[in-house]
Amino acid sequence: MFSKKSGGGASFSSNWKTEQSLADGGCQTDPVELAEEGCQVLELSETGVQTEEEQTNASKAPEYNEESLLMFLKSVGPKVIREIERQNRSRAFDGFSLLEKEESSGGKILHTLRLNQLQSNHVVTGIDWSCTGSVVVVAYGSRFHEDWCDHKGVVTTWNINRSDFDSNQPEKLIEVSSCVLCVAFHPTNPAVFAVGTYSGELLIFDLSHSESVSPVVVGDCRGCVTALSWIASGGAYPKTPNSVAASTSTGFILLFELNLLKSSLKLKSGFMLQSQDVPRGIRGPIDETEGVEVTSASFNKEDPTLFVIGAEGGGLFVCSTTSEVPAGKEFDEVRLVRCVTSVLSPHTGRVLASQFSPHHHNAVLSSASDNQIRLFSILQPNKPVNVIYSEEIITCAELSPSRPMVVAVGLVTGQVALHDFGMKSCQPFLSLRAAEKPASITYLKFNKKDMALLAVGDRLGRVSIWHLPDNAVSPLSTEQTALSSLLDTVTE
Repeated sequence: MFSKKSGGGASFSSNWKTEQSLADGGCQTDPVELAEEGCQVLELSETGVQTEEEQTNASKAPEYNEESLLMFLKSVGPKVIREIERQNRSRAFDGFSLLEKEESSGGKILHTLRLNQLQSNHVVTGIDWSCTGSVVVVAYGSRFHEDWCDHKGVVTTWNINRSDFDSNQPEKLIEVSSCVLCVAFHPTNPAVFAVGTYSGELLIFDLSHSESVSPVVVGDCRGCVTALSWIASGGAYPKTPNSVAASTSTGFILLFELNLLKSSLKLKSGFMLQSQDVPRGIRGPIDETEGVEVTSASFNKEDPTLFVIGAEGGGLFVCSTTSEVPAGKEFDEVRLVRCVTSVLSPHTGRVLASQFSPHHHNAVLSSASDNQIRLFSILQPNKPVNVIYSEEIITCAELSPSRPMVVAVGLVTGQVALHDFGMKSCQPFLSLRAAEKPASITYLKFNKKDMALLAVGDRLGRVSIWHLPDNAVSPLSTEQTALSSLLDTVTE
């Protein structure tokens, strides 16, 4: 059925290649036309001119009699000098401002700092400016405590000169264990500031090391810290203040020596305001060995061994760190000393502010809840040299760093009044308006670098940065002399 068979092979030719045909072709562009053309520059010429030289007769003798002129100057000179001195003593143009400056005579608000996370019972309890004048530190806390403090205190810093400045968002926000009652920037280090709390803690912060918001060192004052001051210590007058003074509600004035390199805060000396130091008219029925609450304190700019303190019952005291009278108590193995050297005429209410003048070493400012702002000479403690009576309730006060006779006063109405001790009237020469929603002023602080800036805090937690007009900042030519004359006259 099937059988083998072998057939021949089959093939076909490849056709993957095809033969190509080539042809020559050519093209010609249009010939390029060339042309030449010439130009000629303008002709220039120079010409000179000569002014005529003015002839002066230098050898010509003066046409006056020297002896006659000398006699005339001797006769009128004393009269002219008397009139100049009389003009310098005149206050006829005090407060005068040009018409074109009237629009800005009331000052203006540059910023209003607000903390969105603020607790409902917190108010502004302290404000201070850095030594550069660009950073403001604000303390928040409650002023009313029935016993111990169970609130969280807050400290914020704001750099108003930063390009990304936000008035609703602080640069730093620091929470502490209890309400903050006072803050104080270091006078020469813009990154270091001290914080005093209701629970008696003294906290030192240094913002230059890292982004951390923890204190570099902590001290215990055994009482509410009511006031803080940086002072110089160790030698005559060192360039960098290295001590911080803390006053307390228990009557202590404690001087701590700070060493940032070693992160140490050592109690160097301590003082105590006792009941027996208080005048009998305002002395309370307490143990004479117990301390009297210190509400405010300020050290003398020229002599850091002198300081003035205000007390709860209205007492005002000039004190010295060189005193050696023992108080009969110790604080951390440091013997406390009674520091009072003289008693100023007391107020009839709680002292709100006591401050040594930055313009005169003998001048002291005080204000109290009796609505009086007083100017004292420590050489005449029995009577103030001048008194301003406020029609509104006073909450705080501070002397101007630029005008020797001017004081800024915070009022319960939400306004800030600027008074001049050189004016006979008790009316302020400038009033800064209250906010749209008025609230009692709780603290105010001048900027010592840019003296036209004033930070004002209120009960609602707002801080207004005011730019003051020229008449509130620029000192009068006779103002320093008038202050010295006022203090010297009373002393005589």
